[in-house]
Amino acid sequence: MMNTNQFTQKTMAAIQRAQAIAIEYGHMQVDQEHLALALLEDGNELIPQLMDKMGLHADLLRRDITEALGRIARVSGPGREADKVYISPELDKALQAAWSRAQQMKDEYLSVEHVWLGIASCPNRSMKDILQKNGWKENEFLKALSTVRGAARVTSDTPEDSYDSLKKYGQDLV
Repeated sequence: MMNTNQFTQKTMAAIQRAQAIAIEYGHMQVDQEHLALALLEDGNELIPQLMDKMGLHADLLRRDITEALGRIARVSGPGREADKVYISPELDKALQAAWSRAQQMKDEYLSVEHVWLGIASCPNRSMKDILQKNGWKENEFLKALSTVRGAARVTSDTPEDSYDSLKKYGQDLV
């Protein structure tokens, strides 16, 4: 089992946001769509930036995921425990795949790119349809990731802050 101490801060924030999204929608469990939406919400974050580099539109992905969330049954009433949500088996499977990917990449922490790759590598039916509809290609994602991340490994819980640091902090003097 994964240790949440090995999650980056951004991964933990995305999981917490996914839980909040599930609660907002009245869903009993956090599923892949909730976490994918959380990863895509802030356009300044890594996953939306990678989508842009791939030529995919994060806003269209967000729209499709939001529509899919609207189709999931809501639970309310006295049987529902307020603010209690569970991780779906499909999301657990995706997180396990994400951890395997992190280990393959020789990373010490589970970062948001691993989580996205985990969801994309074993998507539930809804996420599979959304990814296909939007032209998802893992090799394009990995190419975009390598342009941002380079050969850096994830060895801290804040690796995303160091990605593309030249672009963030450099100044074009030409």
